[in-house]
Amino acid sequence: MKSIVVTFLTFTLLFISVDVIGQNENKRFVDGELLVQLNDPSGIDRILLDYRTFGLVKKHTVSKRFNIFLLGFDESLTSTQSIVQAIHQERSVVHVQYNHYIKLRDGNETSPNDSLFGYQWSMDNFGQGGGQLDADIDATDAWDITTGGLTANGDTIVVAIIDGGSDIYHEDLDHWVNYHEIPGNGIDDDSNGYIDDRHGWNVYDHNGIIPFHNHGTHVAGIVGAKGNNEIGVSGVNWNVKILPVAGSSTFESTVVEALSYVYVVRERYDQTNGQEGAFVVADNCSFGVDGGQPEDFPIWEAMYDSLGRLGILSIGATANKNWDIDEVGDVPTAFTTPYMISVTNTTNKDRRNTGAAYGDTTIDLGSPGTLIISTLINNNYGNKSGTSMATPHVAGSVALLMSAADSAFISAYKNNPGESILQIRDYILNGVDSLEDLQGKTVTGGRLNVFTAINLLLDAPALSVDKDSVYVELPLNSETFDSLVLSNTGGDTINYTISIEGDPDWLELSQYEGSLPSLQWDEITLTFYSDGLDTGIYQTNLEISADNIATRYVPVTMYVYDNVGLDDRLEYNTKVSVFPNPFSSQVSITIEGEMGGQYMVEIFDQYGKRAYAKQVKLNKLSYSIIWQGARPGIYFYRVSENNTAVSSGKLVRF
Repeated sequence: MKSIVVTFLTFTLLFISVDVIGQNENKRFVDGELLVQLNDPSGIDRILLDYRTFGLVKKHTVSKRFNIFLLGFDESLTSTQSIVQAIHQERSVVHVQYNHYIKLRDGNETSPNDSLFGYQWSMDNFGQGGGQLDADIDATDAWDITTGGLTANGDTIVVAIIDGGSDIYHEDLDHWVNYHEIPGNGIDDDSNGYIDDRHGWNVYDHNGIIPFHNHGTHVAGIVGAKGNNEIGVSGVNWNVKILPVAGSSTFESTVVEALSYVYVVRERYDQTNGQEGAFVVADNCSFGVDGGQPEDFPIWEAMYDSLGRLGILSIGATANKNWDIDEVGDVPTAFTTPYMISVTNTTNKDRRNTGAAYGDTTIDLGSPGTLIISTLINNNYGNKSGTSMATPHVAGSVALLMSAADSAFISAYKNNPGESILQIRDYILNGVDSLEDLQGKTVTGGRLNVFTAINLLLDAPALSVDKDSVYVELPLNSETFDSLVLSNTGGDTINYTISIEGDPDWLELSQYEGSLPSLQWDEITLTFYSDGLDTGIYQTNLEISADNIATRYVPVTMYVYDNVGLDDRLEYNTKVSVFPNPFSSQVSITIEGEMGGQYMVEIFDQYGKRAYAKQVKLNKLSYSIIWQGARPGIYFYRVSENNTAVSSGKLVRF
């Protein structure tokens, strides 16, 4: 085992608080620049070549010792988010991130300059209004780590507010915009099933016109009012995007339709690798059915399960009554789905508001919800009370934790969102401040503390795998080798196990279990055998598991070819080239060989299913085919001449 100082160094860089003086005061990172760390410094030349169409250049070697480079690119040719996501797929890349602005630490908590922040006791309670010192969610401490908005991999974080509407023009709110939808033309431009959903969706009227609504605007401000902009208030996140969905009342069908819209926009984001849709990580549900019995609402609860499997936590406000929900029931906060956090209301004295419900098996935690100042329509501000105000503090905290997570966690989240979002849930529930008034009244017995939750996330063991897939080629009746490096970039020891799906005879591992202390790594050797096999593609998955860590899946592909005719192929000097790879919309496969040569070009997805096939006859010395691909992901190409492989390799569509 060896120390993995390289990974730790980048981890540290990522979470220094960001700010800048003067003209860049509200900017978090330098436009047109990236920091990239490689496990092999020679990989920088190939990355620069592959992305030269985006004007990618090396500006500076930041650390020769740790293979860290400062790269520049042309912003007119690609967005920062797109190029970060593309380069992240490169096998030689350990981390890729924005080049953040940095400020000097003055030793104080991060307090924004918003004009009304002094009244926001829920974020920083110093006794104002007769409150109890520190009866808050420790937001100012959390903001020393992150102020929200982006993941480590460049995703723009979104929280869906299912409510009566919102003020999408409020100067202190940053609402999500569907740039692939042309407003007011009566056409579903992005083909997502919703016409003119430029700013979200109005379930009541089945259109994209978001109603002005004080309650929804107030909730949105708690989640994500712009911080440090010298006006109004600050949300739990300073930079998060708000997705308003009007559909919180009257009929259950309305609520289900609203939740379905959230599902569609997040699913579209995943399907297009972030080019469309929204990276929704939480939805806020400050509504419900007093005394509702969960068994009577199976579809609603099933929607929460479906959203959870996409990686979205639903946050539910319990009843504004002094009821024991364990006895009387409630919807949604008596649901048993693991993908919902149920919330009651606490005061500035760290006591449960006597007008808020409780339940030691149904209500997860308390959160500030009494006399909370936030945004109102028409650029106004005001106080509101209720579990409706407690819940968005938790929804905002989910988003803030996602911005604090390192790239290894975000990658694991995207590979297995359902498991990873439950980890976020556990960090929030395990990070509460214990309150006497909530003991026996809530599951956790405590009140939300986002700072503690973030530290649980950062200190947790973090399993990192150096490859997203393994691909090897070998002739019949032979063997070859590859390797995986597992590392622990977190605080606690990881005890892991590795299993091979289907337990095939053609693959063996050097070890199937191990123990990784903090900042240590293991190299796993993979041995491939083609004895007794036919030519073709063989595939399986490695399943890497550990306690309290999302399971990692690594696709493994072995291509077995017939080496008969290799000498003839070399005599003809057949050459195959692929460009660009990775590709965003289409890739060109060019064959250079002898006039009259007959070739078969095939492309397979990572599960071995053939996605493309074309017979090619060279009527000139070279021939190119263009493949536009399907969904983003990993593919494999094979070019054969007379049933003998000429060339094969991996394709990545981002």
